[in-house]
Amino acid sequence: MSHNGSSRSNYGNQLEVRQPRRKRGLSLRSQLLSRPILQTSGPPEQKESNGGNKAAIDYTNAGSGEHEAESNGGAPKDGEFTPSSAPQINIDKSFDNETSHEYTPYNTLDVGSNRSVDRLSVSSTRSDTSSDFFFKKKRRNESKAWKVLRRLKNRILGINDLKPTGYGRIIPFSVNMSDVNNYFQEDFYHEKSRSLIDERNEEPYCKNIITSSKYSIYSFFPKQLKAQFSKVANCYFMVVAIMQMIPSWSTTGQFTTIIPLLIFMSISMAREAFDDWKRHVHDKEENGKISTIIKEDEELSSFDTHSITTIMTETLPVTDNSGNLNATSTPNDIREEEEQDFSYANKDILKRYNLKEYHSKWKNISVGDIVKVNEDEWFPADVILLATSDNSQKSYVETMALDGETNLKSKTPHAELSQRSYRVPTLKRTKCLFTVEDPNIDLYNFEGHFTINDETYSLGPDNVVYRGSILRNTSSVLGLVIFTGEETKIRMNNIKNPRTKAPKLQKNINYIVMFMVCVVILLSAFSTMGQRLYFNEYKDKAWYLYSQDAGVAATLMGFIIMYNTLIPLSLYVTMEIIKVMQLCFLQYDIDMYDPKTNTPADAKTATILEELGQVSYVFSDKTGTLTDNLMIFRKFSVCGISWIHDLDLKLQSSLNDEEDLPDRRTEQNPTLSRSISQSGSHHARPSTTSIVRESMDLRSVNSEVTWKSSAQPKKRQHLRNSLHVLKYIQSHPQTLFAKKTIFFLLSIALCNTCLPKKNTDSDNTSNENSNETDAGSDAGIEFQAASPDELALIQAARDLGFVMINRDNDKLYLKTYPKGFENDPKIDIYEILDVIEFSSARKRMSVIVQFPDGRICIICKGADNVIIEKLKNKEMAKIKSKEILLNSKERKAQEADAVLLTKLSQEMDARKSISTLRKSLHIEGRRNSGVMPSIDNYLMNNDENEIEEIATQSRKSLHLQQAKKYSIDVGGSKEQNGSRAQGESFQRQPDADLMDFIPNDKLLVNEEFLVEKTLEHLEEFSSEGLRTLLYSFRWLNKNDYETWSRQYNEAKISIFERNKKVEEVGEKIEINLELTGAIAIEDKLQEGVSDSIEKLRRAGLKMWMLTGDKRETAINIGYSCRLIKDYSDVIVLNIDEGLDSVYHRIDQACKDISAGSVAHCVVVVDGATLGEIENNQDFITLFLNLCVQVDSVICCRASPSQKANMVSSIRKWNKKAVTLAIGDGANDIAMIQSADIGVGITGKEGLQAARAADYAIAQFRFLLKLLLVNGRYNYVRTSKFVLCTFYKELFFYLTQAIYQRNTLFSGSSMYESWSLSMFNTLFTSLPVLCVGMFDKDLKPATLLAVPELYAKGRLYQSFNLKVFVFWMFLAAMQSVGVSFLAYYVWGVTALRDNTTFPLGNVVFTALVVVINAKCELIEMQNRQWLAWAAFIISVGGYALWNVLIMGLYRSRDSPIFFVAHGLYTFGRDQSWWAVLLLLITIPVLFDIFFKVFKFIFSPNDDDLFKMFEKDIDMRRYFEEQSYNELHQGWTYPEEDSIWRKKILAVFIYILSKAGIHNSKIDVSDDVELQDSPVHRKRAGTNPNPVELPPDAEPEVVYRGDTETQFGSNEYEILPSGKRVRIKRDNFWSNMGSRIRSRYRDNEETDADVDAIIEERLNGLKNESNG
Repeated sequence: MSHNGSSRSNYGNQLEVRQPRRKRGLSLRSQLLSRPILQTSGPPEQKESNGGNKAAIDYTNAGSGEHEAESNGGAPKDGEFTPSSAPQINIDKSFDNETSHEYTPYNTLDVGSNRSVDRLSVSSTRSDTSSDFFFKKKRRNESKAWKVLRRLKNRILGINDLKPTGYGRIIPFSVNMSDVNNYFQEDFYHEKSRSLIDERNEEPYCKNIITSSKYSIYSFFPKQLKAQFSKVANCYFMVVAIMQMIPSWSTTGQFTTIIPLLIFMSISMAREAFDDWKRHVHDKEENGKISTIIKEDEELSSFDTHSITTIMTETLPVTDNSGNLNATSTPNDIREEEEQDFSYANKDILKRYNLKEYHSKWKNISVGDIVKVNEDEWFPADVILLATSDNSQKSYVETMALDGETNLKSKTPHAELSQRSYRVPTLKRTKCLFTVEDPNIDLYNFEGHFTINDETYSLGPDNVVYRGSILRNTSSVLGLVIFTGEETKIRMNNIKNPRTKAPKLQKNINYIVMFMVCVVILLSAFSTMGQRLYFNEYKDKAWYLYSQDAGVAATLMGFIIMYNTLIPLSLYVTMEIIKVMQLCFLQYDIDMYDPKTNTPADAKTATILEELGQVSYVFSDKTGTLTDNLMIFRKFSVCGISWIHDLDLKLQSSLNDEEDLPDRRTEQNPTLSRSISQSGSHHARPSTTSIVRESMDLRSVNSEVTWKSSAQPKKRQHLRNSLHVLKYIQSHPQTLFAKKTIFFLLSIALCNTCLPKKNTDSDNTSNENSNETDAGSDAGIEFQAASPDELALIQAARDLGFVMINRDNDKLYLKTYPKGFENDPKIDIYEILDVIEFSSARKRMSVIVQFPDGRICIICKGADNVIIEKLKNKEMAKIKSKEILLNSKERKAQEADAVLLTKLSQEMDARKSISTLRKSLHIEGRRNSGVMPSIDNYLMNNDENEIEEIATQSRKSLHLQQAKKYSIDVGGSKEQNGSRAQGESFQRQPDADLMDFIPNDKLLVNEEFLVEKTLEHLEEFSSEGLRTLLYSFRWLNKNDYETWSRQYNEAKISIFERNKKVEEVGEKIEINLELTGAIAIEDKLQEGVSDSIEKLRRAGLKMWMLTGDKRETAINIGYSCRLIKDYSDVIVLNIDEGLDSVYHRIDQACKDISAGSVAHCVVVVDGATLGEIENNQDFITLFLNLCVQVDSVICCRASPSQKANMVSSIRKWNKKAVTLAIGDGANDIAMIQSADIGVGITGKEGLQAARAADYAIAQFRFLLKLLLVNGRYNYVRTSKFVLCTFYKELFFYLTQAIYQRNTLFSGSSMYESWSLSMFNTLFTSLPVLCVGMFDKDLKPATLLAVPELYAKGRLYQSFNLKVFVFWMFLAAMQSVGVSFLAYYVWGVTALRDNTTFPLGNVVFTALVVVINAKCELIEMQNRQWLAWAAFIISVGGYALWNVLIMGLYRSRDSPIFFVAHGLYTFGRDQSWWAVLLLLITIPVLFDIFFKVFKFIFSPNDDDLFKMFEKDIDMRRYFEEQSYNELHQGWTYPEEDSIWRKKILAVFIYILSKAGIHNSKIDVSDDVELQDSPVHRKRAGTNPNPVELPPDAEPEVVYRGDTETQFGSNEYEILPSGKRVRIKRDNFWSNMGSRIRSRYRDNEETDADVDAIIEERLNGLKNESNG
């Protein structure tokens, strides 16, 4: 250290006499980049670490440098680039064509390339003049003003115009950045900004700030102006406002349009600004996270170099016991110093070497910083690993947020870097230059190198970690920041400037506005023409005109201004108010609240709320969105018998029993509870060890299987669970079956790389809850695993009594219970001799184990097709595999034929009950009958039951063939019954002796039988969506192993093609294996995912799964979540087969689908194939044509940019379809922003997706309520609001146009001016607001139980040209009718007061009443008290208005209308009131009669289901089918409204005073179920009246008790808790009874739907047989 200090001191003195350093140019950079080129002229020298290339360049030393080197010991320290070794360089040729550089990989530079790189000579020199000239020539000569303007434009538009350098980014490495310029003689560091300089713009590198918001301060106003004027109505009103401000044209004032328009636009912009402000808040939270950086202590920066060197290098290392500084060091002191921990994790050592850990916000981290990332922390930027805390210099990172893969990835720093960076002394003095690639979107490749001591080492993907990753199973790592902020890989894959989303309904509104503009122009032109005709006829007759003419232009403009209110100015603002209320309903929806994470639904924007009801395509991520990232060991096959491992469900059941919470559902969906740390690491789930121990203590093991496959929920599981296996091998340990089974379980425990870790807290808890000490100890063991699969396997081995308790280097300590759990365990030591790692190419993993008895065995696990190739009898296994495959194809073909036949029958006939219902209602000729047959088929469950029947028959046929082949007596002797592994006897004799089901020894030694049964089980596991692995083994000869081991060790230390050699040598020993068994792992789906996807499919939505995970995993999840059916045609597109083959497969699939010969089709494509397809325009067209025809698409290994491109392609392909993207990781942000609707899940991969999304939910299953209920309501409400708005405007203002014929088209108004101005504001605003906010056409339970009703929004049935024309026709007819009725009925006495005020008033009143009645009483489907209140307020308010304006006109007379006393005149006329009644009744009755006739002759689906909802049994059925989605709101305790209670109390008081009070009056409509769990959402709320005190004993009251309170003869309680009165002896109750008798079990009111369907099918079979 003293030498180093002297060197640095001399270096500092030398800097004072050196020439001024040159500006940062290409001298040193070109030299560094030329080294790989120069080295290729001779044989390359390789460094042993990581295969790095070594390129040496000689340097000449200056005279002063030689003296310094001698004083320093003759050579510089490692990693030091001393000034004495700085070269003097001349440029031999000019650098004229630098901008034409072609990008070349950094580790494989070609000598013969045409890159314009300067050739450097060692003896060359370069003056400052030439350097300045070269520097200026490289940069464009831009003026300062131009640069400022360009930056401002880029900021506003969000443009990044920095082009790649073509040769990479050079980053200096040093713990003291302020010294790098002096050290390297280059301008790398900017002192003022304290950051490195980006040579692309000579400014600091971009900050480590990410932005998910749409707007900035600069871009908000321009983008919002564009968005506001994309609405045609705003453009129209702006034109009208400009015309109105011309004094000679306007008759209504100059600023009555422009001011409201600006106010309304400002409100819309303010709401959008508020939505984006919330995104800025989330960005600030993300950028404000804390990370640790290591650099020199800034507190000592005031000392000079000599003082720091003296203090830090001479004084601090040697201390006495009291801490006093010693001037000398003894050999013992030096030895003690060497034994100290000098790692970077030691803060005391850092302090001694003037280094310090600084806690910095992410936004302050910059390129070149050295960051320290601790376990379970996120990486704040893209970093090159420098060192890890692990002795092996390995680290594990989780990249779910990047690529969706659940497996941990191993990352290692370069050996040369870790050697210098792990220890603080070498870290402090190491200085080198890194050259890395330019920022790009490629997540799977990385190229770069670094130079130390004239040697160049290459860097690859294993040496770099990207932002969005999490450090796992490693204490800490050091990393050098290379990319920050928007230049990180994950952000490069995102959309830089997300588009401003607008609903597709707005486009239709724009068309309507344009149509209404045409109507205004035509009316104005017609009125102008009438005015000219009447003026020419009466200009001489009408003396009061004085022959004056206003002119054609002024007349036309006046009429346009007069009729412009046909398009309501407040249309968009009123819509914004409505959408705010809809947004509140969505956010406060209790059914979308997740109590586990305390997360409600969150709406980030109200702009596209109605599009939630119009979705056609759903693009979903897999990991964290569909799956729970929890692997569970579910099934296994050993010795020809398959078993189920459902201990987790038994644990959950026992926990539920302890809580004593009764479930109202017969069918339960138990979920696996587990503890999850805030970091989300792979921690062990709650151990089921105690469940195993307790169950084994019982005399008989419970054989009930509660697990159901999410892929095949109808399939019955005829399996015994793993407890039976344990019971048998413990009671019969010497049998052949027991020995084989024990070896299989032992293989599971040995073939992994997991590390056991003792959990003290869990251990103590387990010991408290269990009487067995060993059981508690086993439960306290957790494991660190590289993948969730291995974690599931090792945990299952632990539960089954094969417990890994320690792993010490190559020693593995295994605890077993050979004599049962009640006896002492046995601990064996196994030595892991070698591990052949798993890779995506090998698809297998092997371990070579030396058993305690000295025998050596290789245990191999892997994919079935790979292991079959390695078996000793592989030819026989291939034949069996082909037979199983053919049997599977035949079964799937039968299932597909059954589905096609069902679809054909749906198109031909509807169910008899519906046809009978229609006949009874005289319903004839209904065209749109596509929905009802689908619903009928679902109620009957024909598809699923028939498919399950086919599968059952196929299995039985196969078992009969096997019984015949292997001479198995199916009838049964005891010794042969065991071969019926999957037969019916399992179900029929649940308590029979286990010996009856174990194959005899003759079958156990028959390899053909074992292989066939194992492969059969494997295919069955796969069809259930489980991930399968085969286990195999072989005993090794010691000499053979030693020979192979030497070859394997040589391959592992090879410099060239190491991985290839390791795989080749590994294959030599993985031969002649024997099959052990098979396992199936369940990738746990989130709660309700498969049911949600099925309902979305029924709703007509096409589901796509876009994931970065492997193809096999994606397909398994596709089966599991029912994207892929058992009978589906899975079209796998793989570019490895050739582009022509892919093209042919796509073309053939399109033809098959068009021909109708495919029952269900799913396309599976990987990222590489997708990339090739995207490069060919014709190819991508054909591919997209296939994608929109198939039922589902699965994209695997897709990058974030590819996900976004797929969404954008579909959105552009079908512009009418609404796309929705849902995800939870940072890799989903681009996809979410590309879709019409982005939904983020607040999951385990962070909140990045939720922050960038339009809507955020906690679970995928909440998507059902979001779309099918809230979305559909919003679409129907918004559509009806727009229709009602244009209806009332045309209805009202058309009367003005008709009235003009009576005034010579002079433009006079029939209505009083103040009333006219208040028409939209006071008298007709509440009706449209109520419709837009509170209308509900159907109940939520109905919409969720029958998802087919979602087609109303998806097919634009509520708002289209046909519907709009009908509404406008109705308005025109009613307007004409009211006008002429008023003229001819009231016209005789209209001028009694010599004014038109009575005529205008009677028409105005009729219009107000009719419009309010139409909107609030006829169109609103749920006419609640709000509708009646709005009607009374609007109509009563107008009546009050007529009284108020009398006083208003008392102070001044009206020149036209006699308002002050007019009401006294015509108000006493009975004929006026009779005319008013006539004008109100006729239009309303006309509307009602039309709706009645439409319902009778052509009802739609909504009309039918409104009718069904009135039947108690149908309503109960709907609520049961939607219980999973709505139970939270139903069972959540609610309090009655305080105002409602007060109003009812006043009402009862008035009745009592009037003497008509009845004590039996029930003022409550709803009854809260008393078995509801009382859990309030927020603290501080008032307790429920029926809530028990905190310390009271619980009291369970079942629903049956609630029903009896009101008498079962009068009322019935529905699952929602509603109390409804039973109606008897009418048509609907009889119809409901018939439906109930056919679809429900009369004895069980809460019967499972599956049981109902099964009973119905049995009844139909009996009827057909009888």
